Amino acid sequence: MSANPLYTADQGVAEKLALRLIERADIRAAREAARAGLVADKLATTLDGRALLDRALDQWVLALAVREANGDVADPRVTWNVNNAPRDWYGHVYLGAAVAIDNPDNINREIPITGEGHYEIDVRFAENPPQFSVVIEMEPEHHAGLGRNVGALTLQDLLAGADNDRRVTITVGPKATGGKFHLQTEPGRIQIYTRDSMADWTQQPAEVSVRRLDPPAGHTPRTEDEIAAVVIDDMPAWVKFWATFKDDFLGFPEPNRLVGPNGREGGWGYLAGGRFRLEDGEALIVTLDPADSYYTGFQISDPWTISPDPMYRVVSLNKAQATPNPDGTVTYVLSPIDPGVANWIDTDALAEGWMLTRWQGVPKTADPTTFIREVRVARLDGLDAELSADVPRIDLAGRRAQIIERARLHNTRTRDAAWAK
Repeated sequence: MSANPLYTADQGVAEKLALRLIERADIRAAREAARAGLVADKLATTLDGRALLDRALDQWVLALAVREANGDVADPRVTWNVNNAPRDWYGHVYLGAAVAIDNPDNINREIPITGEGHYEIDVRFAENPPQFSVVIEMEPEHHAGLGRNVGALTLQDLLAGADNDRRVTITVGPKATGGKFHLQTEPGRIQIYTRDSMADWTQQPAEVSVRRLDPPAGHTPRTEDEIAAVVIDDMPAWVKFWATFKDDFLGFPEPNRLVGPNGREGGWGYLAGGRFRLEDGEALIVTLDPADSYYTGFQISDPWTISPDPMYRVVSLNKAQATPNPDGTVTYVLSPIDPGVANWIDTDALAEGWMLTRWQGVPKTADPTTFIREVRVARLDGLDAELSADVPRIDLAGRRAQIIERARLHNTRTRDAAWAK
């Protein structure tokens, strides 16, 4: 058995099945039919949109295949899904699979259940755990949409009731009474999501497992052909939803402003986001207050809402990676070339895209109206004059060291070795 909490026997089975599924002729035909709709999208008439169309489509299709590979509510497993960086691990190469501005700080795992069933989820936290949340959502038909949140628990909730080995059991079911930590369900298909949000890439995700307490009698596993048929049936609505998600996310705001912060359903954090659009020679300056949150992170994505490679480009910064100003705020500069500012967000030469910031584990006394301090466009050649001398800078050697360390730490996710080594 792997010593890596992300690679379980169930994870390996789901990934290998999903990789077979996306190579099937019938599923590839469904992909090509979905692609025809993307080519007609207005975004596909732009250089960035056309160049990145197939990358976005491939990420969406693999994310759907993994979800359906673990789609049996009678015998659910825990699978890591929605992570856009490819990985070469445990004997196979797994390509990126992502939707909706995937955050490279997040480990997103999925558990499919039915609201009529009874389940237990066991969680064991590391000594220095990432911010953790478990969210229960009513699943839309064909997975085509954002689920309706019907309950959530956070690290702060769970650690308070964990045993001396940092283990805790969450009960899930239709009755109001359950264990110490209980998520009550409604009738219908449900997705449970667990999320480890790493404020530092040396943090180790939790170990998570699930078991159904009342499996139906005489249940038989689905065949690969049956699973493929569901993927094909779901694909048109799934791709259409994620292709159009960009058109109304946060109201499709005017570029170079942040909308929010908006509270997350269930009270597990805040999110603010918007679009950036930069002309040649421009940069975007964003100053935010982390507000003493357990986790904060800032990132960008391409216009399809798929992030560039997070290992070798500084397309995101979390709490440990960002250098604060003397007053505790953090100033980021988004630009296609390195401006020599410590908190550079590399736009990967995109003319436009999305930006998103998250606060989780927020103190109850924090005032979200003060989280966003500044968002403005500036000329790169005049950036030093635009920024206070207190805003941290970095030289070329420092940047090189930052990127090398970023790649090294990201790579630990796919290894058995201790994450901090």
